[in-house]
This record gives sequence, C-alpha cells and structure tokens, in this order.
Amino acid sequence: MKKITCLLTLLALPLGAMAYGEVGQWSSGWGQGTSEYNVTDAAGNSLYIACSEDRPVSMTLTVKGAEYGTYSDKGFDLLVDGEEVQTPYETASRVGANNFIFVWDALRKAKTLQAKTSDGQVVTLPTKGSAKELPASGTQGFACTTEF
Repeated sequence: MKKITCLLTLLALPLGAMAYGEVGQWSSGWGQGTSEYNVTDAAGNSLYIACSEDRPVSMTLTVKGAEYGTYSDKGFDLLVDGEEVQTPYETASRVGANNFIFVWDALRKAKTLQAKTSDGQVVTLPTKGSAKELPASGTQGFACTTEF
C-alpha cells in the first residue's frame, strides 16, 4: 500500500508543477475570482502576478526558493528592456499605481526582463508569450486593480 501511495504522489507532482504552464514562457489562468500570470525560467525562478477586481494587484518573485514582493518583507525591482521600476507592486500612491500600469504595458512588449532583489540578486526571466498572456491594460480582460 505504501508503494502505491508513493507512486501516486510521484505521478501527481509533475501535474502540480505544470499548473503554471511551460518553463520559459508566460502563462495565465483564472481561479476563485483571481487572474494569475506567471513566468518561470529554467532554474525555477519565477514572477507571479495575481489580479482580482476586489483586491489590489500582488506580485511575488521567487529566486532560489526565497520569496520577494507583496507578501514578503523583502522587495524587488523590475528592469524591462533596461528601464528600472522600483517595487512595481506597491500601488498605494498615484506614482505607484502608474508604475504598475507602466510595467504591465512594458511587459507585454518586452524584449528583456530582469528582476533585482533587495538583497542584490539579479535574475533574467523569459519574455516569450507575454503579449499573448497579459491582456492590455484598459481592456475588458484586464482585471488588475491598484490601491490608489
């Protein structure tokens, strides 16, 4: 019985890992009132964006298993095509809200994407599929709200 349980667990693990789509390109999904957008590199580093009509946008960067962003005391900045935006997930001010929209629109057409953590790590993330998976701001499919 233990062997069967272990085998079933091992078979289920890859399915959970694929819930966020294919490594090397953007993916999106929707569940429980939240639109989710994710990109993961070959090393397992990822950027996750959650958008809901009743909560402000949240962003989580995972680098070598450590989380940064909205729900962490550690922050990160994004460099999209070389242009740096500090803490694009902090949207409580007009500037912060504008920065998030700027980053979102820039991600849709990005050629390069890097994230820089508050402890100095820099990771390069894929941009493939971003225009397809991230709906244009201001359209019906765009569900992200800001605090401001």
